[in-house]
Amino acid sequence: MKTACILSVAALLAGGSAVAKTDDIVELKTPRTTVRASVNAQGLQGPDLRLRMTDDALSGEAFQRPVDLKLSDQRIQGTVGKEPVDLSVRERPDVVEMAGNFAGQPSSLTLSPIELMGSVGPCGYNLIIERDRKHYMGTRACGDQREDNVRVSIPESLGRDSASARMAALSLVLSHP
Repeated sequence: MKTACILSVAALLAGGSAVAKTDDIVELKTPRTTVRASVNAQGLQGPDLRLRMTDDALSGEAFQRPVDLKLSDQRIQGTVGKEPVDLSVRERPDVVEMAGNFAGQPSSLTLSPIELMGSVGPCGYNLIIERDRKHYMGTRACGDQREDNVRVSIPESLGRDSASARMAALSLVLSHP
């Protein structure tokens, strides 16, 4: 037991990881569904998301639909499935806003340190940050279905260098009904 503990500490000190880091997980948890993906330098990987992220693109597959998005400082354009995406992104101190069309549906989302509000595709969100400062919690409505106790976790590593990348990845997760 003592040897295992020493090896775990040594791995952590050497920059390795003895256990999976939960800080690098993006998650949407509702009473009906859970969407989880690990976030790393290459993109997002999970049961429903296999996405490659670069400085200027997000591509791959999300919920069995092909994703091909081009990213710039103030724009997200491309397709999800066969539906068009055209979003403008605006970044202010501590706030990122996007507006336009996502997968052919009007969308408008605001992300700040205290709230996550707006709509993406068929789903609308009204979430505020929890005391732990790691989760947003509140309600969402997708079509006629309203859900309470919805929780969203957004790791710092998600689109660390780009507001467009962060909002494109979040849009894919949050648009899942």
